[in-house]
Amino acid sequence: MFSLTAACKRKEQEQHKDRNTAPKKQRLVFTDLQRRTLIAIFKENKRPSKEMQITISQQLGLELSTVSNFFMNARRRCVDRWHDDHGASPGQPGTSATTFSKA
Repeated sequence: MFSLTAACKRKEQEQHKDRNTAPKKQRLVFTDLQRRTLIAIFKENKRPSKEMQITISQQLGLELSTVSNFFMNARRRCVDRWHDDHGASPGQPGTSATTFSKA
């Protein structure tokens, strides 16, 4: 009879082994033209359609997932910058310090 925890540990070890043997995917660095083009498009359209993203990926020689990730990350960074610029002072909209009074 085997114990359930032993089986779970064995499976966990096998998963770690698989992760360590798989070659790590190299991080992509955009060329200057790719980066400038993506930023310019983002300034005009924060959320381009899937068809537009496909066109962008074909024109720039990038994977569709790379283009999709760029826009998702750029939107996230844009929000982060807004929070950084406005600080987290009490009473600011969008901060956890916002309080409501009873009406």
